[in-house]
Amino acid sequence: MNGKVVAALLSIVVLSGCASTKTAPERHAYYFVSHKSSFTGGNFASSVPENYRLNVPQFREMYASGKADRAAGHTEAEANAYAQSIRDQLKKSAVTKQSFSGNANDQWSSDMDQKDAMLFGNELAATYLDGFNGVQ
Repeated sequence: MNGKVVAALLSIVVLSGCASTKTAPERHAYYFVSHKSSFTGGNFASSVPENYRLNVPQFREMYASGKADRAAGHTEAEANAYAQSIRDQLKKSAVTKQSFSGNANDQWSSDMDQKDAMLFGNELAATYLDGFNGVQ
């Protein structure tokens, strides 16, 4: 009797896992924002839901790019090479220079944490490949 109950519960768990309501780009965006480093202090607070909302369009765009490349006849080797180039580019870590009120003397730079850059690159590349392979 216990074996049947365990089997029934396991079946329910497996089936509920297959019925995800998020699309592939949404899942990758959520994974990225929920696993990236969070800095809080002073007047700055990091919001996972807000970061998710801001990142989803980029992940959807990358997914659409994968679908378009598949439709254009690109090979899987080309798709894998492109995905690796995404990872490599973000591994170098993005550096941005910002200026306060347009004053060039009041500039600061913002480096993406190496762990976050790699995580972002991996998730973007996986989203591209999901689009290429037609994963929903």
